[in-house]
Amino acid sequence: GPGFRVYTNGFGGPGFAFNAGGMPRQRRAGGAQQAQQEESGAGFRQMLQLLPLLVLFLLSFFNSGGDSGGGNKYFSLTARQPFVNQLHTKLVHIKDIPYYVDDRFLRTFNRDRYQLAQVERMVEKSYHTYLVQECGNQSTYKKRLERDARERRGVTEEERSRLLRRAEEFELVRCVELENLFPQGRQNDARSSKVSF
Repeated sequence: GPGFRVYTNGFGGPGFAFNAGGMPRQRRAGGAQQAQQEESGAGFRQMLQLLPLLVLFLLSFFNSGGDSGGGNKYFSLTARQPFVNQLHTKLVHIKDIPYYVDDRFLRTFNRDRYQLAQVERMVEKSYHTYLVQECGNQSTYKKRLERDARERRGVTEEERSRLLRRAEEFELVRCVELENLFPQGRQNDARSSKVSF
């Protein structure tokens, strides 16, 4: 009849067709092969309908995914396409943090002091996050060097002393920078990482 039909055929039992009027009627057994062909065609059509959403999802994932440069759509903390123009923060508390912008940013945002200040605040926050992560990574690496020097088997005392000296001399450059640029920030990060019940 007139209207659309949706066939549901659960787990092998007879399906029902819903007319546009909403009243279900049982499908005839003789049309089972035709119904299966219609269902497989409908499945393919449904997949085609979902394809644009899948493409959109993948594009957004690849455009934003894995951004280890600590940036966003306005800037990056590392030089990479399209962020190739280096600027330094000048309107926020922490001056001279290097960041990279694209050509469009230079033409638009760079001329608007308010917008530039907003972006520089984001740069400052991203740089703080970067320093916290790098400080943690360097601290972990130094502890591993110390542990390996103490626990390594089959080495002479002279070699162990050399390894321990190397571990002690490993500088936590990002931790020092974090402490210098964000002195209260590091303490706050340590407090916020503790879990209290």
